[in-house]
Amino acid sequence: MYEAGMELMPFFKNIKYVRPSVEEFTEVVREVRLKLMTSQDPDQAYEAIMEYEKQLSKFDTAFALCMILHDLDTSNEFYGDELEFFDEANAAVAELCSAVLTGILNCPCADKLREKYGDMIFKKAVNQKEIISKEVIEDLAKESSLENDYSQIQSEAEIMFRGKSLNLSQLSVYLEATNRKVRKEAHAALDSYYMSKKETFDKIYDDMVKIRTTIAKKLGFNTFTELGYKRMERYDYNAEDVRKFRDNVVKYIVPITTQIRKLQKERLEVDELMFYDLPSLFRKGNPTPIVPGEGYERVAGDFFHKIFGVDPSFFDVLSEHGFTDLLSRKAKSTGGYCMYLEDYAIPFIFMNGNGTADDVATIVHEGGHAYAAIKSAEVTPFIECLSPTLETCEIHSTSMEFLSYPFMDMFYGDKADQYRELHMTQALLFLPYGCMVDEYQHIVYDNPDMTPDERHAAWKSLEEKYQPGINYDENHPFHAMGGAWMKKDHIFTTPFYYIDYCLAHICALQLWDESREDMKSALAKYNILCGSGGTDTFLKLIAQAGLESPFDTGVMKRLAFSACQFLEL
Repeated sequence: MYEAGMELMPFFKNIKYVRPSVEEFTEVVREVRLKLMTSQDPDQAYEAIMEYEKQLSKFDTAFALCMILHDLDTSNEFYGDELEFFDEANAAVAELCSAVLTGILNCPCADKLREKYGDMIFKKAVNQKEIISKEVIEDLAKESSLENDYSQIQSEAEIMFRGKSLNLSQLSVYLEATNRKVRKEAHAALDSYYMSKKETFDKIYDDMVKIRTTIAKKLGFNTFTELGYKRMERYDYNAEDVRKFRDNVVKYIVPITTQIRKLQKERLEVDELMFYDLPSLFRKGNPTPIVPGEGYERVAGDFFHKIFGVDPSFFDVLSEHGFTDLLSRKAKSTGGYCMYLEDYAIPFIFMNGNGTADDVATIVHEGGHAYAAIKSAEVTPFIECLSPTLETCEIHSTSMEFLSYPFMDMFYGDKADQYRELHMTQALLFLPYGCMVDEYQHIVYDNPDMTPDERHAAWKSLEEKYQPGINYDENHPFHAMGGAWMKKDHIFTTPFYYIDYCLAHICALQLWDESREDMKSALAKYNILCGSGGTDTFLKLIAQAGLESPFDTGVMKRLAFSACQFLEL
C-alpha cells in the first residue's frame, strides 16, 4: 500500500461513492463466459478472467465504501437507501460470479489454469456452484434485507441512563463501572432496552431462520446448517470436528472459567457474584487506557512501528489518510471491523472507542486484519483468494492482541500487567461463550420450526452448560429468560461465523506461548500466515506457518495449562 509512496495514496474523504451498474457487470460476465467456453489458451483465458476480476473489484469497492459511509453516519438516509439497492444487487452479482467460476471449471484449458495458478480458485468455484443459483436470488435479497433491519435497529439504539441518552457503545462504559450500583443500573437499562425490542427481534430472527431454511432446501440441502458450513467455506473440517472442539472447551476450559469466577467473587468482595458483576474483574475497576481517545491513532501507530520495525507504520499511514475512525459517537453504527477497499488495496479500520480496556484490544485486533490485508495484497491475482476463510482471518487479528502484550505499557503505563491479566482472563471466558453461540445456531437451524420461546429456552439451557452459575435478579427479566443471544449481531447477520473466533484463539494462543520465549520466531510464523492470504485452506495455511490444529485435544490441554500458569490460577 504505502510502500509505493505515500504521495500516491488517496485520502479517504476524496474517494467518491458511485453506485455500480449491475447491467454493466452482467455484460462483462456474459463476454467473459463466452471467452472461457471456447478458450484453449490459458493466457487468453486468464486475460478474460482478469477483466472480470477488475469489474468485481469495482463492485466490491463500491459496496464496501457504501457500508463504511453508512456506518460512519447512520442518520444519512442516502447511504441507507443505497444499502437497500445492494440487498438485491449483491444477490444478483453473487449469481453472476458463480456463473464465471463455473466457466473456469468447465474451460477447455482448466487443467492448464489449475497448474499455473493453483487449486484454491477451483475449490472456491466448486463451492460457489453449490451455494448459489437463480432460484434463490430473491430469497437472498430478503435475507440481506432482514440482516440490515437488525443492524439498523441496533445502530439507532437510544437508552436513557441517569439522564443521558446513550447508544449501546456508550452504555458499555457503565456496564463495567467500579461502583456496583452503577453497574446494576446500567445492566437493568440494557435489559429494559432489549426487552422492548424482543418481539421485533424475535420476528426478524424467525423470518431469517425460515428464509435461510428455504434457501437451503431449494439448493438441495437438508438443513441450513449444511449450507451454512458451505457458505463459511469449511474445506478441511466439518460439524463433527466442531462438536468435538466444543466438547474439549467444556472439558478443559469451563473448569478454568469457573475458578476465575470464584476468584472474581473474592476480589470484588461480594456475597454473591451477580450477572451485572461479570464484566468487572477488579475491585478498583478494570484497567483503562492512560491515552485519551484522541491519542489512539498516534500511540497505535507507535505500537505497530515498534512491533514490526517499520517507520512510519502502516497504521500511521492509514490514519494520516483518513482510513481510521476509532471513537464512538451519536449516529455511528455499533461494533468494529476492518473493511478492505479492493480497488485501492487499502483497509479501513472502524471501531467505537469509549475509554474502556476493550478499546486497545479492538485497535490491535482490527490493526491485525489491516496488516494482513496489506501483507497479502499481491499474493494472488484472484480477488476471491486474497483473503483466507474467516477463521484464518481471525488468527491475523487475535494473534496481534496476544503478541502486543510486551508493548502494553504504551497504552496502560503502570497498569499494563493488569491489562494483560484482564485480556487473558477474558480470552478464556470467551471460549465457552463462543462455543455456546455456535451450538445455539446448530440447534436452531437443525430445528427451524422452533418457536421464539423455545429458542430462548434453548439458550438458557446452553448457559447452564457453558457459563454455569450466572445469577440474575428481578431487574434482568430479559436475560433471565434466555434472551442474551439477541445482543450478538453475528447470530443474525453471519450465521456460523462465531466458532471461527474460538478456533483462531487456540491458534493465537500458540503464537503467544511461543512469543514468551522467542518473539522473533512467533512474529516470523505470524508473517508467513499473513503473507499467504487465501491461497490455501485453513488447516493447510496454519500448518505452513508452523501452527498445530486447534482440533487437537493435546494442543488445547497444553495451552490451558500455559494460560493458567500465566494467570497464576
